[in-house]
Amino acid sequence: MQINKTNLLDKITVIFEDQDIVIVSKPSGVVTNAAVSVKEKSLQEWFTDNYLQNKTVFPEDWQKLVPVNFSTEYGSPEEIFEQRQGMVHRLDKDTSGVMIFAKHPGSLVNLLAQFRKRKTQKKYLTLVHGAFRVPAGVISAPLARARVDRRKFAVDVSGRAAETKYLVKTVYRGFQKDDFVELEEKKAKLMKQSLRFYDQGFSLVHCWPKTGRTHQIRVHMAHEQHPLVGDVTYLGRKRAKIDPIWCPRQFLHAETLEVFHPRTQKKVEFKAPLADDLQQVLDFLKEK
Repeated sequence: MQINKTNLLDKITVIFEDQDIVIVSKPSGVVTNAAVSVKEKSLQEWFTDNYLQNKTVFPEDWQKLVPVNFSTEYGSPEEIFEQRQGMVHRLDKDTSGVMIFAKHPGSLVNLLAQFRKRKTQKKYLTLVHGAFRVPAGVISAPLARARVDRRKFAVDVSGRAAETKYLVKTVYRGFQKDDFVELEEKKAKLMKQSLRFYDQGFSLVHCWPKTGRTHQIRVHMAHEQHPLVGDVTYLGRKRAKIDPIWCPRQFLHAETLEVFHPRTQKKVEFKAPLADDLQQVLDFLKEK
């Protein structure tokens, strides 16, 4: 089935907007930033089309939002804004949830400084395989590109420091044979043949990444033997084949984002409701 990318962009929801920032709920399937290798339209291009058509007109006082200790090592605020087109941070293509964009150079470099100094807080909701022996904790494991498959990341002592705090929210039981009576015969047979991979149940988990490494939550959870449901990149071959039958993509949602507003410096929190496709997965588990 071919996905209509235009329809995906139409699903972008603006959660909040003022003269300095725009908060959106990103749908799964949308690439965050524009690149030569990406054919479909990105969220960054969507933001440019909708908010930066007259990008030389900024609030008169935008420079007041630039941090006093701002360094021009990577360019002036205007140059950085021109390069990033308002983009402050990224989410994986198949991750949904809350994102923040900057409308002008002042708010951009202000927010970038907050992310760099780890003054922001992001909370993710994920569904993983298995039940945790310790329902709350911190995973500290350095990450680097995988040596065999360079598209993936892995725990590596020579990698960059990475830390993820987690808290188990709900535990669901594993699958049983009678759970698949409503599936078409071929899929039901495949699921029943694979029950041994699903007898440990599932955990709905909140994660707070202290660092922002690529694939951090996905790799940390897989390293702890709790890979994300639907994450075909980091699942074993059998689960990577079975999970898509009942979960359409990796179960990872950026639920909340907490920052200091670049103008008022007051702490603000923005929340994106759980995407419909992931809510359907939870409804499926609750019915069992």
